[in-house]
Amino acid sequence: MKITQSVLIALGLCYGVVSAPTSLKQPERRSFKVETARRSNTIHGPAALRKAYVKYGITTSDIGLDLDDFEPKVKTLTAVSDDTNNEVVEPDQTGAVSAASVEGDASFVSPITIGGQKLVVTFDTGSSDVWVVNTRLPKASTEGHAAYDPSKSSSFKDMKGSKFNITYGDDSYAFGGVGTDTINVGGVTVTGQSIGLPTEVAPSILSDTHSNGLVGLGFSSINTVKPKKQKSFFETVAEVLDEPVLGSSLVSDGVGQYEFGTINKSKFKGDLVNASVDASGGFWKFESPLYRVGDGEMKKHDKATSTIADTGTSLMLLEQTVVDAYYEKVHGAQYAASASGWIYPCSAELPNLSIAVGPQHLATVPGNMINFSEVGTNTTTGESVCYGGVQSNQGLDMQILGDTFLKAFYVVFDLRGPSIGVGVPA
Repeated sequence: MKITQSVLIALGLCYGVVSAPTSLKQPERRSFKVETARRSNTIHGPAALRKAYVKYGITTSDIGLDLDDFEPKVKTLTAVSDDTNNEVVEPDQTGAVSAASVEGDASFVSPITIGGQKLVVTFDTGSSDVWVVNTRLPKASTEGHAAYDPSKSSSFKDMKGSKFNITYGDDSYAFGGVGTDTINVGGVTVTGQSIGLPTEVAPSILSDTHSNGLVGLGFSSINTVKPKKQKSFFETVAEVLDEPVLGSSLVSDGVGQYEFGTINKSKFKGDLVNASVDASGGFWKFESPLYRVGDGEMKKHDKATSTIADTGTSLMLLEQTVVDAYYEKVHGAQYAASASGWIYPCSAELPNLSIAVGPQHLATVPGNMINFSEVGTNTTTGESVCYGGVQSNQGLDMQILGDTFLKAFYVVFDLRGPSIGVGVPA
């Protein structure tokens, strides 16, 4: 297989190949995959934005407009039933494991087993800790969740004296003790993986009953375990993989997949655009100095040129000038305080948005994939109002490409280098 740099369009066009091919080593060990399938749940744009802002400590600086004729939808919280957790298929040696996207593709969850106990968790390239809802939490905190019980695992070992304390912004957190146990994902077993066992978790996290914890796939430099940082799950499992890679194909309205250990050539057309990753901050961060709205002129960013790819975030959080330029092309778009972000008539046609992957090559997200959710009604016209998958990063020094971007491409997270690759889905 060859990896080259090219301009990408998620609709299937690929051109502008300029770099020399890079060969990959032949598989020597193994790989595994975790499938993702859509589930019908209510999606709520403002909640997704608040979650992203909390994670990155973003404070809203633009209060927006109060729209008298906008009636927002009310988000209803639905706990995950016991049946949902019981539907998780025990990992087998074929590597295929059932999983689900929740809230209409707003986020993606995947099944794992820890010490033989099934849990549905979030795979998060924007953090590096593994932690789960567990029986050391107050019983009220585990309501609606499947809770891991370390006392029922013969392979669990307590890491006495070790603590973890992860915060996502100002008011979202999880902290407590740490242990090690055996994790099985897609038929591949990792022994001795460090696992945070929080004794307290912020209500804002526990309210998401679709997920029972996080598996961080970032770099260990941002692991929060003390007194000694621990490897992320990705760094640990890389030791037994054919190749130290994670392939992400998060598909809307269908079956997607996380695949560890191999770059699956059947998942993309043409070649991959490869960009070097700066892992010094613990994130999958790469240079992204350019953008283009629709068929317009390619432009340089005013401020944030670094961008991170984050499977644990739903939206694209971009520099303000990019957001303004984008919604200038959307009929009826407004920034509304009552919706906590940019909204527009659902009948409006959304332009494509191209974001640089590396110093000069653009990856284009089709406009229809930027439409995030219906968020309310215009009471004057009776027309439905929708919420954009592109929102402001509020001056953060980097842009965040969440699932709105990642669903448009086949994305490879490669620990060699490290680097990130983006390809047109097959």
